[in-house]
Amino acid sequence: MIMTATLSFLLLLVVAYLIARPYLVPESAPVAIGDLEDDRARLTARLNDLDMEYSTGKLADEDYETERAARLAELDRTEQALDELGAEEHVAQEDVADDDDPLERLIAQRRRALAGPSCPACGDPYDPDDHYCRSCGTDLSEVRSS
Repeated sequence: MIMTATLSFLLLLVVAYLIARPYLVPESAPVAIGDLEDDRARLTARLNDLDMEYSTGKLADEDYETERAARLAELDRTEQALDELGAEEHVAQEDVADDDDPLERLIAQRRRALAGPSCPACGDPYDPDDHYCRSCGTDLSEVRSS
């Protein structure tokens, strides 16, 4: 009887240790730049979703300001972590043209041509039928005439 109680108690201690171990000794895994960039994209999408919910009237002003501040702080921490890792403005690999490789330069030129025209004020692409930029409202009739 005492042997069973002792073994049960030891088993309980082992299970409690295994459950509590991640909280007692946090493992610090090295953070990859790709993970931080994924986090930045996720946080930006969450911020855009929050803005959309607010603009459609689903959020009160106080809730919106609180949530927006929290998400901006988290995005700022991610940006700082990227800066600490020496991550400068990361551009997708397909957009980077190697100056030494003429084929890469041609590919980059073709991609820019296929992307279509972009707004001179904000850089967002616009359709040839648009009279104003959808992002910033810049008058595009002057751009098309020149």
